Amino acid sequence: MLRCCYLFVFTLLLVSLVPAHADSWTAAEQRERNQEHHEAMLAHPEVEVLPSGLGFQQITEGTGARPSALSSVQVYYHGRLLNGETFDAQLPPDEPIEFILNQVIPGWQEGLKRMREGGTARLHVPPQLAYGAQSVPGIPPFSLLIFDIELVRVIGFRRDEPVQNTDKPTSLH
Repeated sequence: MLRCCYLFVFTLLLVSLVPAHADSWTAAEQRERNQEHHEAMLAHPEVEVLPSGLGFQQITEGTGARPSALSSVQVYYHGRLLNGETFDAQLPPDEPIEFILNQVIPGWQEGLKRMREGGTARLHVPPQLAYGAQSVPGIPPFSLLIFDIELVRVIGFRRDEPVQNTDKPTSLH
């Protein structure tokens, strides 16, 4: 319960740093807000900031398979801008979305590879791992994106993915 309250207060703190309409920010203002968010992530003990700048926050540890770049996966997700505005979501009771991991933004590729099937995580995706200077519907240029993701299922590997044999021979005969 305390962890849940802590996460809620942290989220409120981050949302309070930004105005209601992120799409009205200039590129310089957006970069400043991203830097403020990055600094807040560094101070948060439950967010691991990776060398790429991705903030990874494990919410629930999964127990299943871990995907690779060519794995097909099913996920539920909720995507938000820094101001808390939802730009996209795929949530129950709808079916989870399915895709091959190497076909999504680099922030998702890196974050989902750290998860196990059945797990949930929050990804703080900096612009360089999302859409950068490109504007896409609902997402202004240079936006840092926050995703809550549930890795529902790792379906398997595509046939063109090399399979690594980890079996050791028991005998040379």
